[in-house]
Amino acid sequence: MDQLKALTSSIDFSNDSYDSQGHREIYNHVSSLSPPDPSSTPPPFLVFYAARNILSPSFILGQIPDLLNILSAIEAYRRFSALKASDALEWQKYYATKQKEGLHEDRRRQRREYVLLVRSLIQLYIHYLWTAPESCLLGRRLNDFFPGSIEGIDKPSSLLFHVDLAEEETALLTQLKDECQEWMNLVVEWESGREARGEEEGLSKEEMDANYTDEFREAFPPPFDPLELAKNVEIYIEKVEEMVRTLEGWFGPASNGPSGG
Repeated sequence: MDQLKALTSSIDFSNDSYDSQGHREIYNHVSSLSPPDPSSTPPPFLVFYAARNILSPSFILGQIPDLLNILSAIEAYRRFSALKASDALEWQKYYATKQKEGLHEDRRRQRREYVLLVRSLIQLYIHYLWTAPESCLLGRRLNDFFPGSIEGIDKPSSLLFHVDLAEEETALLTQLKDECQEWMNLVVEWESGREARGEEEGLSKEEMDANYTDEFREAFPPPFDPLELAKNVEIYIEKVEEMVRTLEGWFGPASNGPSGG
């Protein structure tokens, strides 16, 4: 794993150009390894790398569902690291109650940051998917985001963030589901008006289709700037990365996985 960690650390994600050679070396190295135990937890550095590979050098919006599952893994590392850090600090006799309260508040704030990132990524992805080549996946993805909300689809969600949501967090997603439904109704209403105007102007279907994406984006801008959202995700990753690094400094790499406690 040391060689793989060195390879992933060599990638400069702040660079605007894609390091195809560096990523190829990582891919080849991973391919040469023995298949992992399905129940094993991937090392944090590999999870961080996978997330950044979607965010940089340009945010791949079509991979937001994958990013959501990766963020769920990163959030598990954050919670585990926070728990272990709290345990370690409890052992120190001089650790003050006020400091403990501050630590708990940090954990609550970090959790809220994670949930808001999930919420924002869902909104951005639905906007992206409306005009994407894979727009036929909309029903399936809506069921992934909001299980049971699509009539005729009763499959469980393929996304991991649902597993550990608290009641108030579930309420936030229910609110988002209603907001997304309202937004989609507005888009459908806009499409109907657009088609009516096209018929009045004698425009062909080909002419209408050619201008659809541009007109859609003008009428319905993205809910968030993808670059800004990518930066916020990176900030969250950096915070968890620092927590894991601190934990490794205390206990060693063997203690950095959620399965360890």
